[in-house]
Formats: sequence, C-alpha cells, structure tokens
Amino acid sequence: MSIEKQVLGSLIANPDKFVEVSEIINENSFIDEDVRNIFTVFKKLYESGSKISLVILQQRVNQTDLPCNITDLIDYMDSGSALYEHCQLLKEHEVKREQSNLGMSLVTRAGDITQDPFETNDYLMNEAERIVSMVDFGKTQTNMELIKAVTKKMELASQTSGITGLKTGFKDLDRVYGGRQNSDLIIKAARPAMGKTAQALCEAMNMAFEDNKKVIFFSLEMSSEQLMQRLVSIHTGIPLSKIRSGRLDPDQWHRYNEEVNYLINDNLIIVDDVYTLNGIRTRCKKLKMKGKLDAIYIDYLQLINHNVAAGRSKEQEVSEVSRALKMLAKDLNVPIVCLSQLSRAVETRGGTHKPLLSDLRDSGAIEQDADIVEFIYRPEYYDKDNAELFGVAYVIIAKNRNGACGDIEMRFRHECTRFENVGYEPQRIMKPSTNFEAPF
Repeated sequence: MSIEKQVLGSLIANPDKFVEVSEIINENSFIDEDVRNIFTVFKKLYESGSKISLVILQQRVNQTDLPCNITDLIDYMDSGSALYEHCQLLKEHEVKREQSNLGMSLVTRAGDITQDPFETNDYLMNEAERIVSMVDFGKTQTNMELIKAVTKKMELASQTSGITGLKTGFKDLDRVYGGRQNSDLIIKAARPAMGKTAQALCEAMNMAFEDNKKVIFFSLEMSSEQLMQRLVSIHTGIPLSKIRSGRLDPDQWHRYNEEVNYLINDNLIIVDDVYTLNGIRTRCKKLKMKGKLDAIYIDYLQLINHNVAAGRSKEQEVSEVSRALKMLAKDLNVPIVCLSQLSRAVETRGGTHKPLLSDLRDSGAIEQDADIVEFIYRPEYYDKDNAELFGVAYVIIAKNRNGACGDIEMRFRHECTRFENVGYEPQRIMKPSTNFEAPF
C-alpha cells in the first residue's frame, strides 16, 4: 500500500520524527511484508542510536531473513510534513483489521459446539480491551496541571481535617490514610473467623449510607442475602443469630422495623453472581460509565477465577489477578479493597500470632501490587481464657505506600459482627503503635 511506503519513506528522510509517532505505529501497522521488515530494521537502528541512511538501512535489511530492495522508497522520501496524519490513517487501517479478525474469530467460536460460551465471553472482553487500547495513547499532564491538582488536594485536606478520600467510619484509619484514596489497591487480609468480611462491610456501609457514595461489593463466598443479614445486624445491633433464626423479641422487632429502612437505598450494590476477573471488570466499568461508582470491595482474592495458560500455578493466577486489580483501580480512579486469605504459618508461629507480610497466601505479587496491606487481628482468638482480650481487635497496617504503618485498635461486637471505634478509656492490652513510620 502506498500509505505504508509514504510513512516509511518520510521516516527514513526524517528519522528524528519517529519519536512523534512511535506510540501510534509498530510492526503490526504494516501488512506489506517487505515494508514491515524494513520498518523493523529502521526501528532497531533508531533505538540503538545509530545513524540512518538508505545505504545503512539496505545493508542491515540484507542481513535479515527477508532481504529486499528498498530503492523504491526513494520516491516517497519527503519532508514529513503530513507524517503524523499518515500514521493515524495507518493506525485506522490496523484497528479495522483487528476488528475484522475478532469478528471472524467470534463467528468461528460461536459455531463450534466444543467451545464454552463463557470462555468465549472472556476472550471477547480481552480482545476488545486490547483493540481499544491500541488507540489509547493517554494524555501526559504538564507540571503546571500537576501542581494545580496537588494544590487543590492540599486545600481540601486543610478544610476537612486531612480527609481527602472516602471515609471508612473508623477515625484512626481515616487519620492515617486521609480516607480511602482513588486508584489505591487495598488488600485486607486475615485468617478465617477474624472478621475481615465484617470489617469490610462496616466500611462499605459507612461510605454508602453515611457519605452517600456509590459502592459495589462483590461476594464470591457468601450470597447477597447472607450479606444483607449481616448488614442488618451491624446496623441495628440485633444479634446475627436472632436475624437468621427470626426469633426476635418484641423490642427487637420494633427496632428492626424502625431502622431497616436505612439500608434500602441502592448506594451499596451487592453482587454474588460474578466469579471471574473479566466479569468484575465489566460490571465496574459499566457503573463507572454511568457515574455510579466510587469504591469497589471484593470478597475475596483467591476465589476470583481467571483464565491462565495451561500448566500455570495458582500462585501465577493470583499474581495476574492482583496486578489486574491494581490496573483497574488506576483505570477507573477508585479505591479497590480486596479481601485475602493468610497462610497457616500464622497458626504455627508462636507468641501473639500477629500476621506478617510473608503470610499473604499464594503470591508475593500481592504485597508488590498493593498500595496498602491491612491485617485484621483479634488476639482473643488465640487466648480465649483471657477475659481482658474479649472484643479487642486491631487493624494492622503492614504496608502503606504513601504513608505510615502501625496498629489501629478497635472494638468487635461478636453478637452483631460489628467493628467500632475505640472509646477514650485507657487500654492495657497490646497498646497500639503511636510511632507511625513510613515503610520505606
């Protein structure tokens, strides 16, 4: 195609202009095999800092597996005044080819009875995102724009006691983070029965019903009805066992009827029928497009299904999922709080059994990808005979990419699985750290 030769001829005549179009075109932009081969050699020479001329280019092309004559490009060597526009046309042709290939591939898959339609959906989502990303070159903010954004956030912080993100309802947590910040991936981990789901629900409920934010809660373990039972118990204080059995006394029934309407609005969306990474991405992107998404909660990481190449381990799968969640948080510009299991090493370790970053289950990539890692820890679980530990709970901030680490003390009400702020009475058990130091 002449447009391909026009682009390549302009680049050979003006190698320095390649930096202006390097994000637009690549080897796949060319369908003429000779032109593609010449472009590949040109790109290697450019990236190595070598001088580029017709003679040098011809010599290097002759050394490849696909030698060809480049003299016919001489007629297309010009000043490159329309190079950017020509590259955009080339990109349009490339995108159309990819769209056509995807369409034909979908027709083939849909007609193949051996293909799982849900796997085809995942394939469609992945390929569609890839094609969309081909023309998403991003926009670099100037330093002036960045300074204005920083100044605006500082002014907001000064007016809101340092809270610039979404409030969790836990004053000490909000003080450390300034609220849940957009684009952060927060991993909230614990051993079973520590209350990580309950604590996450308390946060989500405060955002949705106190601050009128739009929150989606993906439950891969429990049904939406079970989560609503917990929310009712957390809000009303009626024991969860009574709500499940329906054996409420008259006062509790009165309290239920008076207070349950608080939970009726749809600011908090509970989803219990999505199990795949692509399904989570799709649902969240739809809500974001409608302007109805401020925060995402996922319960929990190790249950998210993600198609990986045959023979890959669970650790590799979890690594890919955690990395994808971080990218999703940045893409949607919302905080993602993802619950995670801890390994059994916590149980076998002596002392207080406090969890460590090395206890994160299945993958070290979780620690790398997360902006914040929190552990839910209740010491009474390991020392049931100590009455002073009853109801004492901690959120241990083990990693905080943008701030301090330490232990936040809370209260846990067993009967309604509710986490609460600590009162002002002095505590004698495992005093929380007041020396919040940056982890790096």
